[in-house]
Amino acid sequence: MFFVLFLQNILALNPRKQTHATLHSTAAKKQVKKQWKRNSDKNCSNCEKLENNFDDIKHTTLSERGALREAMRCLKCADAPCQKSCPTNLDIKSFITSIANKNYYGAAKMILSDNPLGLTCGMVCPTSDLCVGGCNLYATEEGPINIGGLQQFATEVDQNRNANQSGSNR
Repeated sequence: MFFVLFLQNILALNPRKQTHATLHSTAAKKQVKKQWKRNSDKNCSNCEKLENNFDDIKHTTLSERGALREAMRCLKCADAPCQKSCPTNLDIKSFITSIANKNYYGAAKMILSDNPLGLTCGMVCPTSDLCVGGCNLYATEEGPINIGGLQQFATEVDQNRNANQSGSNR
């Protein structure tokens, strides 16, 4: 008897998941999805065309000084938990060291040799769940190293440098 009451109390705390599906109409689903689209009304005559328009790209918020300051905070851990938690296996410790030494080309080269989509990953990767979550400075007052921001900074600086070089050759 006691065991049955014990199980009922546990089941009351952890109710079972619904065994039946929830039905949503297609029209309702489309209405919900509409808020996430950049240009939801295709037949809009006075809407601006968004084809090849990438104005909403969020460029890095780190200045050179901010990136250097952030890179100098890195402890360069021997076991590098940030590196172990990175799904693309970036050599995080090395590229942060390169940024700290003002070698932005070397940092970008390290990033892009491990991951050809380094700039994109710096923008969209959920670093707080991955590499930044593994940073040993996570519990400090200043917080963990902004690894995604540093990655984005290095690749943007390299991209701008390459754009300037190709523009000067013409």
